[in-house]
Amino acid sequence: ALNAAVAHAMVLLTRPRPGDVFLNIACGSATLLIERAAAAPVRQMIGCDIRVDALACARANVAAAGQRDAVRLCQSDARSLPLPAGSIDAICADLPFGHLIGSHQENVALYPQILREAARVARADARFVLITSEARLIETAVSDCDEWLAEDRLPVRVRGQHVRVLVLRRIRR
Repeated sequence: ALNAAVAHAMVLLTRPRPGDVFLNIACGSATLLIERAAAAPVRQMIGCDIRVDALACARANVAAAGQRDAVRLCQSDARSLPLPAGSIDAICADLPFGHLIGSHQENVALYPQILREAARVARADARFVLITSEARLIETAVSDCDEWLAEDRLPVRVRGQHVRVLVLRRIRR
């Protein structure tokens, strides 16, 4: 699971507002969802993950945090989210690093697809805060994508790994 302090910082970088519809792509154990609930009131929180075992863990953690009724969890591929276009105000993701889940080669295809799908569901000016150890890969994917503007890049050390947090803003060209 993502470190709770890092998750909380990522949530704050989305600039939470009470009316937000918040999406956690690849939600895993739901740390980002739980931290979003703790940060400020929210209209709706949605967590999506492709793995059934991750969603079972997320359900247990959300329930333990007293947020069972506040979070909608769904099994879905991050490249094809079951959400309407332009429906999300803020997005967070702890992307697969290619170590425990996936591989670098899979991430080469996955990261640009996630950026495109996140752009599809995001409202104009939505913020997307993501974390990955694949810094060069995500930087390239963002620079090749004309739907997101990188507003900040924050190097972080998590469990001895050098990772990068990117703060993106949805733009329309």
